[in-house]
Amino acid sequence: MTAAPARSFARRVVTDVRERSAYAHDVLDAALKRSELTSEDRALATRLAYGAIQCEGTLDEAIDRHVTSGRVEPRVRDALRISAYELLFLHTPPRAAVHQGVELVRELRPQASGLANAVLRRLAEEADAFPWGDPETDDAALARLYAHPRWIADLWIAQLGRDRAAAVMSADNEPPPLFVAENPFAGDPRATLASLEHDGAELRECPLPGCHRLANPAAAVGSDALRDGGVVASDAAAQLVVALAGAQPGWRMLEVGSGRGTKTLLTQAAAVKAGGPADIDAVDLHEFKARLLRQRLDSFRVPGVTALVGDATNLAEVEGMPPGAVFDAVLVDAPCSGLGTLRRHPDQRWRTTPQDLESLARLGERLLAEGSRSVRPGGVVVYSTCTINENENAGVVRAFLESEQGSEFRTDDLTADVPREWRRFLTDEGFFQSLPERDGPDGHFAVRLRRQ
Repeated sequence: MTAAPARSFARRVVTDVRERSAYAHDVLDAALKRSELTSEDRALATRLAYGAIQCEGTLDEAIDRHVTSGRVEPRVRDALRISAYELLFLHTPPRAAVHQGVELVRELRPQASGLANAVLRRLAEEADAFPWGDPETDDAALARLYAHPRWIADLWIAQLGRDRAAAVMSADNEPPPLFVAENPFAGDPRATLASLEHDGAELRECPLPGCHRLANPAAAVGSDALRDGGVVASDAAAQLVVALAGAQPGWRMLEVGSGRGTKTLLTQAAAVKAGGPADIDAVDLHEFKARLLRQRLDSFRVPGVTALVGDATNLAEVEGMPPGAVFDAVLVDAPCSGLGTLRRHPDQRWRTTPQDLESLARLGERLLAEGSRSVRPGGVVVYSTCTINENENAGVVRAFLESEQGSEFRTDDLTADVPREWRRFLTDEGFFQSLPERDGPDGHFAVRLRRQ
């Protein structure tokens, strides 16, 4: 007997992601393109690989409960994670999960098959008692139940309350919805939407103009509309961030942290829809991202965008930035821990550390302070992240508003800008903080500050 092809494939993906510190979706997509798996095996392999990566720390804790001595070779551990995931989260019949796990290990290291058999049999015996505590009262059990690092569970329990923290962690383990935004630079949006419907993408309503949720992501990913850019993938809350900037024809705008340019494209689309292009300077720290932005926007003939490379904590030193530039609006899309998008990045939750959150919050403070210096009186700064962490979000904004420079700014009321369905995400301070939920947006934070 040998391990099933889907399980062997999933183990190779898990190993590749670990050894290369690569993004899971990049490795999986590339491997699937080369594979000869059936559609059924592709689906199983995807679920096993993503699940084992997503639940990595919890699976290791479970495995280590039954490793009595010695170190488990990394590739053997990868195989054990696959079977542990099946036992604890997929509830695969124990006989099948244990047998297949042993065969996975045998493929790699025959002499370790006895260890695999012993560990997995013991784990199967106690799988029904998982998460080994009462999640209603035991924080460690709650973290295990939803396969989140304990420190993230503790953070969210403290900041959101137990029920909301549990709901967010549960949503993190669900397949993320696919939202897209219309790209008017790629052709007639009506024709694009008709093409998506024809391809079986199943369009669903989204509260924002030009935003759509595609209920059949598999069909959408294979469609001409998405491949050719007639629509661009963008979370619904990220599209709201663009709307909050309020791009207008002829405005001078600055985008900090422009990345590959999705928000840049949508910002210019909003200005053109309002009557004409804005003049946008898009700054990113990384040359390769700026290059991709240029290529992407050039392919759609998006006007009025200048891609700049440099450290936005010191805009005067960014090559190409006009001295003394004054902007009508600045969008600071700050680097963050990404805790609001964990369901899209299965590898992220176990790579991020509490220390990362602290350093990212300080970086956000510097970027917000620097970006605000060049805003005209009456102009706005939109500060946004894709995380759920008060220190990176509200804490950064509060620190800015309490500073001498921040005393010139006031928080805008966002009620009229936020769809009625999402107004529950508005805080008492006037900040927007969405939380992941089924068919809803990811966890994004945004605030609009207006210079007096």
